[in-house]
Amino acid sequence: MPPTSPDLELFILALIQRGCATPYDMKAKAGISVGSSAPVLERHEKAALIKGSDPGIRDRREFTITKTGISTLEKKWRDLLATRPTDSDAVLRITYLAWALGRENVVTEFIEATAVTLQNTAATRRAEANQLEPMASGLGGEAFRWLKSSFEAARLEAQSKALKELGKQIRKQKKK
Repeated sequence: MPPTSPDLELFILALIQRGCATPYDMKAKAGISVGSSAPVLERHEKAALIKGSDPGIRDRREFTITKTGISTLEKKWRDLLATRPTDSDAVLRITYLAWALGRENVVTEFIEATAVTLQNTAATRRAEANQLEPMASGLGGEAFRWLKSSFEAARLEAQSKALKELGKQIRKQKKK
């Protein structure tokens, strides 16, 4: 199995730091499947970023972040801010890290920059769809490419809009 993305690795460290101590906690509270969290937890434990308890009932283990894990999280999460992912899970994990570990301006800047990236990517997909549309009526391979480009453009536009709305909601949360 290939290693997971850096955003997931750091996201799981941040969850542990904030009290999601078991794979079940991560599933129940953050929506991270056990299948996604287990390999990351194993790698983190081997790297001494987290420490696991001895197995309890039903082999349940609780994890705590180590000083090395805290240091790694503090050093590396900001590197993710320079990335401009279009994968919604990666975008949301980095947004969470910026929100949880940064300041309001950090999360706002990441959201605004990522929303622009999503809009630009959507514009590229829309241009592709417009070029393919005349050929789509023949129902050859171009028809599928037109469907896919049109769908991707709409999805990316909607994600950009939703991300901007999340930014507004996060700013409201900070004021509470």
